[in-house]
Amino acid sequence: MTTVFTYCLAFRYRLNGLLLTIYLNLCGCKAGRGLKVLRFPTFKDVPRGNIEIGNRVSIGRGVVFEIPKEGTLIVNDQVTIGDYNRFSSMNRIEIGSKTAIGESVSIRGSFHGVKRELPIIDQPSKSEPIFIGQDVLIGAYSVVLQGSHIPDGVVIGAKSLVRSRDELNSYGIFAGTPLKLIRFRE
Repeated sequence: MTTVFTYCLAFRYRLNGLLLTIYLNLCGCKAGRGLKVLRFPTFKDVPRGNIEIGNRVSIGRGVVFEIPKEGTLIVNDQVTIGDYNRFSSMNRIEIGSKTAIGESVSIRGSFHGVKRELPIIDQPSKSEPIFIGQDVLIGAYSVVLQGSHIPDGVVIGAKSLVRSRDELNSYGIFAGTPLKLIRFRE
């Protein structure tokens, strides 16, 4: 009985991947081979050729893509995106290959201004690109803010905050708010 359930789940995972591939292609975007999707993601804006997903990418449940027409999202090969993640940017978010993103991670490349003269909702948004290298692990419940650059091989511990001013070393293990170097990967 469990084997039948496992096959049905794997079939659904691949079927949702195929449906997402078709949807993205119809919107002028690119999706590679072997896309697996546990549950179809939510798009806050209709993609307009501004999303690229590489080969053998896995996407979990409850993922939200908030990438307006002026933004770009590039997810390279063999990336695993956990459940309930949010990708939001009016600029560019690029995720390197063989990267894993834990559940409930927020990657936010845009923010409202905060000047006193205008209500928050009326202020223009500011946006900077986010680059996440290859072979990176971002732990659950972490937040990556605009302008952040995470080099290859970095591990970000759970519930951490990555800011543009954080200087990260390749293959370092970082955690906390503010981020602190714990040690280097061996």
